[in-house]
Amino acid sequence: MVEPRDFVTGARVTAPLRVRLKDRTNEPILARSGVYCFTDLNLPAAQYTVQVEPLIREGNQYLDTETTFTLAVIPIAAQPLKRNPVTVDLMPSPTYPFDGLATLARGQLLKTSDSLPVKDAKIFLILDTVDVGLRGQTDKRGEFVLFFPKVTPTDDPTAGLKDFKFRLRFEIPNQAPFLTADETVKEGTTKSMQEIKFPGI
Repeated sequence: MVEPRDFVTGARVTAPLRVRLKDRTNEPILARSGVYCFTDLNLPAAQYTVQVEPLIREGNQYLDTETTFTLAVIPIAAQPLKRNPVTVDLMPSPTYPFDGLATLARGQLLKTSDSLPVKDAKIFLILDTVDVGLRGQTDKRGEFVLFFPKVTPTDDPTAGLKDFKFRLRFEIPNQAPFLTADETVKEGTTKSMQEIKFPGI
């Protein structure tokens, strides 16, 4: 049972998606709720990968995503059935419709050697020296949008908009992570980071 969710809002995604098991031909059954169910898999207990990609490519608000999970063994008779629930968080693409109050960082990640785009890089946010985790991913053009956590409202009517001091950490397979220099963005605005070169590639 695969449940695609919007990584920004946490809501279940009901947009048209292609859901499949990597290197398998099984087709899931789509429930009205937006959950995809694979039946009669007849597979041994092992690790498998779920691939989720938007069916509408132009202007889509999500990036292709893969999630690895462990398929549980079929229970013996009279034991509860394990439905192997898998939640897949869909990362926002640069065209994602954020609300007008969102604090964002946008840019493009390129190779240092030939300025070609770096796709599928994971982007982590370091906010005021605190690593708040994965917040974005580059697309096939190396472009990205990263969203900041919402600020808890204050009771002080004189408090202005918060300034976020942050760094981004880019991670790609077989390379050391790359950490940007300190940047600042004001709450509710977008920081344009333009082109960023990933060293060593």
